[in-house]
Amino acid sequence: MIKFFINSYKKLDKKILHILNNGLAFSFFICIISSMILLTYMLFFTYPIVYYIGLLGFILGLNSASSFIISATIIDNVKKEYF
Repeated sequence: MIKFFINSYKKLDKKILHILNNGLAFSFFICIISSMILLTYMLFFTYPIVYYIGLLGFILGLNSASSFIISATIIDNVKKEYF
């Protein structure tokens, strides 16, 4: 199963792969920022809104990463099939 994902990643078009890598970097950046916010909450016990902002940011980062992966795979398959 993992070999399937690695092979499909290697077979992606260069433009789609570039967009995917930029999207994953953006998602990783969001996750890092939200982890710092959660670490701030854990160390200083500030307002609970800080916890919710960090948690929602982390969820946003993970959702956007999975969205970029799924979208890149689907767009590549459509491009190969119809064009």
